[in-house]
Amino acid sequence: MSGSDPYHDCTSVSPECPVEATIYGYAPNLGANVFFCATFGLFLAANVLLPFKYKTWTYGSIIAVGALAEVIGYAGRVIMHGNAWSNAGFEMQICCLILAPSFFAAALYLTLKDMVRAIGPQYSPIKPKLYPWIFISCDILSLVLQAAGGATAASANTTKVSADGGHIMLAGIVFQVATFTFLYILLFLFIRNLRGNKHSQTVEQSAIMHDPKFKTFAWGMFIASVAIYLRCIYRIAELAGGWKNKIMQDEISFYVLDGAMVLIAVAAQTVAYPGVWFKPIVEELPLREKRLESESDGSGVVGGTQV
Repeated sequence: MSGSDPYHDCTSVSPECPVEATIYGYAPNLGANVFFCATFGLFLAANVLLPFKYKTWTYGSIIAVGALAEVIGYAGRVIMHGNAWSNAGFEMQICCLILAPSFFAAALYLTLKDMVRAIGPQYSPIKPKLYPWIFISCDILSLVLQAAGGATAASANTTKVSADGGHIMLAGIVFQVATFTFLYILLFLFIRNLRGNKHSQTVEQSAIMHDPKFKTFAWGMFIASVAIYLRCIYRIAELAGGWKNKIMQDEISFYVLDGAMVLIAVAAQTVAYPGVWFKPIVEELPLREKRLESESDGSGVVGGTQV
């Protein structure tokens, strides 16, 4: 970058262009990045194959795209291990690793409507059908901001433009955290209403809520959401200090608070796969509704849609 950056023309490590002068201040560890690249590759393969068995095309595709972005991002860091000044490696990792968690968040949002419908739509602060509309729309906006910021930073020719790109990325991640926070508030209200009015929960809704399969799926989605949330908070701290700050140049914290958190999220979303643990329940909802209508006044859950 030009302007005040004396290393603008650096393309490889040399006495004039030391590793310490790069944005991260280090050459990424080869073993760690190969591990993350390979592990995300396994989850990519799993989420490409699982929809063929369980017909969860939308959910599986979204997770697969996110996992692919992680693979490309860590491949970029592997390139940077060989040459810490590699512009191609930097562009691959800054764009893909920033964007990937937005896809995992979108997959979470996709399941909300049916989860609420299954155990008690009457307790939700908003109509179940609004969950995907609100949160996926917010996720798309966050994704656009992060993509614009990443592209700006990766192609910047001046220090100022690079800083502007970082600020745009930061705005996207802050918005993503705000979206998750709003979601947690809604879920808190939902759980509070449910616990305070259990007498109004139907037998069918109670049975679903206590179903071990549903609990497995719900815990998996919760763990994934917390992992993504923590990762986003880390990224805010990392980007808030500008390029080359101490947090950004701490390699260990990156692997623990970004790499590991995102890996936990995709692992939870794959192990607690909706096709295995939740989709059978969703498919039974219309039958449960009809059964309930024949036994009572017709109140109860609404038929779910395939995730």
